Amino acid sequence: MNQPRPMRILQIVSSSATSGAERHVYQLSTLLKRRGHHVEVVCPPGGWLSTQLREGDISVLETEMKGSGWFRTLGYLMRRIRKGQIDVVHTHLTRATWFGVLAGSARSVPVVGTVHIGNHDQIYKRMARRRNRLVAVSNYVRGMLHGRGIPDKFIDTVYNGTDFVDFARNAGAPVHSEFGIPSDRTLIGLVGRVCREKGHMLMVDAMKSVVQEHPETHLMFVGRVEPVFDPELREAIWEAGIGENVTMTGVRHDIPRLLDSMAFTTMPSHRETFGIAAIEAMARGKAVVASRVGGLPEVVRHQQTGLLVDLRHEELAEAVTYLLSHKDEREQMGAMGRRIVEEKFTLNHMVDRLEGVYQKTLG
Repeated sequence: MNQPRPMRILQIVSSSATSGAERHVYQLSTLLKRRGHHVEVVCPPGGWLSTQLREGDISVLETEMKGSGWFRTLGYLMRRIRKGQIDVVHTHLTRATWFGVLAGSARSVPVVGTVHIGNHDQIYKRMARRRNRLVAVSNYVRGMLHGRGIPDKFIDTVYNGTDFVDFARNAGAPVHSEFGIPSDRTLIGLVGRVCREKGHMLMVDAMKSVVQEHPETHLMFVGRVEPVFDPELREAIWEAGIGENVTMTGVRHDIPRLLDSMAFTTMPSHRETFGIAAIEAMARGKAVVASRVGGLPEVVRHQQTGLLVDLRHEELAEAVTYLLSHKDEREQMGAMGRRIVEEKFTLNHMVDRLEGVYQKTLG
């Protein structure tokens, strides 16, 4: 691929937390700058994202995007697009897309809007005109947008990427000892925000059956626990009698290290537009047991890189038990998963595709 000419790109994201969209903006902005593009980011104040961007020497403006700050932010964006000679505005999440479309249209600058999650907001249909582009993070999302009346000619599918293939295997302190887990336990994981929609309750139900056949199994919930969900989840673990087989780690910044300690991971989500946690596990050579929903079947290949299941705890338990009982097969799945990530789901692949989308908007 020919190296695109340097562009001036304004990224707008309406959250600064540590979820998928924010991590995506950080990784994308970092690599775009490394490739010689000028990148600026506008985001809400006080979050993880602005700190990371500043440490990477990326220009960032923190501004309120709700209430009285709405009009001030819109005015700033219109001035910045004109004075900064911005070539492309790239938005992430719905509120940011409203800002981008209004400011970009006023200054005749094309807007690229990445659709990270499913919603019915009218802004995505409104922006499908002229040189604007919609980026779907999976073909599932692309079909969802098309089904809402957005012409397919305005949509590009660009899968998210991961840099987990680049990390060396960690030789530090064993994970078992850090968390006080007996050394003879086989670790499996569910990585991501701890909430109902990610399938944690379903996994608790499945573990009741799993530990009967494989009492050495230990489940790790890795991620931020939603406060309203925390007491309900802990009560379910207690009632299931599996408290000695479950560890909740909270937010971690050493996910590759934790994945390396696991036999495989699970992802029994009720909704999933893509499944970044799946490709991160695959990048570390781990098989994945995932629900057959949303964009996950585009990532996890059944019986090749993992197992796909319906949203029933009996079927989930059966898949987990199968991989626990067939070490050679799960390791073969993990090796295949890593090869697929290297071929299709790296950050460089993602940025290559997005540079192509930017070029398309510029004619």
